[in-house]
Order: sequence, then C-alpha cells, then structure tokens
Amino acid sequence: FIKIYQKTLIYQIIMKKLIILTICFLGLSPLLKAQMLNLNYQISVPMNQVKDFTDKASFRGFDIEYHHFLGEQFSVGATIGWDVYYKDKNNITSNFRFKGNDNMYTITGNQYRYINFVPMLAVGRYYFTDKSAGVRPYIGVGVGTSWTEKRLEVGQFSSTISRWQFAMAPEVGMYIPVADQFAFNLGARYYYATKAAHGRVPEIQQFSFNFGIILMSIN
Repeated sequence: FIKIYQKTLIYQIIMKKLIILTICFLGLSPLLKAQMLNLNYQISVPMNQVKDFTDKASFRGFDIEYHHFLGEQFSVGATIGWDVYYKDKNNITSNFRFKGNDNMYTITGNQYRYINFVPMLAVGRYYFTDKSAGVRPYIGVGVGTSWTEKRLEVGQFSSTISRWQFAMAPEVGMYIPVADQFAFNLGARYYYATKAAHGRVPEIQQFSFNFGIILMSIN
C-alpha cells in the first residue's frame, strides 16, 4: 500500500508541474518570434537491457521541447524528457553482494524494480512542408546526454545506481496547426544511451510515442 501511495504521489507532483508549465507557456506564447514550445505526453516501450530488467511499457512519461526556426523548413532546439519504468516480481530468488563484503547472498522475496530515464538533447529538424500546409511532417535527430537511475528493492534491502550517459534519438512526426499559435503534435523517437558504470547502468534502448500540444509564433 505504501509503495502504491508513493508512486501515486510522485505522479501527481509531475502532473502539477506540467500544468504549471502549460499555463506559463500559454502566457508567453504571444511574445514568441519564430519559435515553438511543445509539451508532450510520452509512452515508451523498453528494449534489450531495459526490457530484461523492467519489461513493461512506461505510461508515466513526458517531454518538453523548444524549437527555433531557421527559415520555414528547418529548426534547431532542445528537449528534456522523463520516463519511469516499473516492474514488481513476487517471491523471486536472486543472488546479491553487499558493499564491503565479497560473499554472495541468496535472498527470496518480492522485488520492486525501477528505471528513471531523463534525456536532455539538442535537436535539429527538417519539415517537408511550409507553414501554410495543413499538416507538417518532419524528421529530426537529437544528440546530448541522459541521466539514468536504476533501483532494485527487496524487502528492507535496496540498491540504487545512477550515471550520466551519451544519448541520441532520431525522430519522425507531424504537427497539425489548428490556429495561428496552437497546434497538435504526433511523433515517435528511438532513444539510445550508452551503458555506464561498467554495465551496472544499462544501455538504454526504447521507442517513445509523443502526443502533445504546440504553442508557436512563426512570422
């Protein structure tokens, strides 16, 4: 019950922050010149090492983007996101070592597994149509860093490790203008981040699907 309450509380905090950011963006949108702010809800599907540790999709993710247009069909900007993976495994037996002790211990119990993935990328995009089009498909790529935390809890014991990683993410998508300063965004990214801490922080591979709103002013 305590763990469920903690997860619910964390999610509520995240959603409150997103609402505040949305209000701020709405207030700033009339001041923007040739710029775009994008707020996305994000669903992510784990692959390879992430899937081995937490094989469920993450439905607790978001992404905030800023883009500056260089003409009508190119933009550069930045994005920051957050995905939370969670998996519980009941009555499982695993081997563990503890810090300062070389012995191997076998522990049976309920395991709670978490991965927090926070990518921070510089992004470049190419748009296939100009601003007069009803739909603007795009391709792009992001390059930068990510912060990943991996946590395992078994009874009263827990193990947490976090590291910075090199990260990149090619993307495809489209945005659909519905007003001068408002549009909807649909997109997909493939995230890749290198492993760290001699493999204790896994190599991140995931597909993320974004659904969001865009606030813009393109002159």
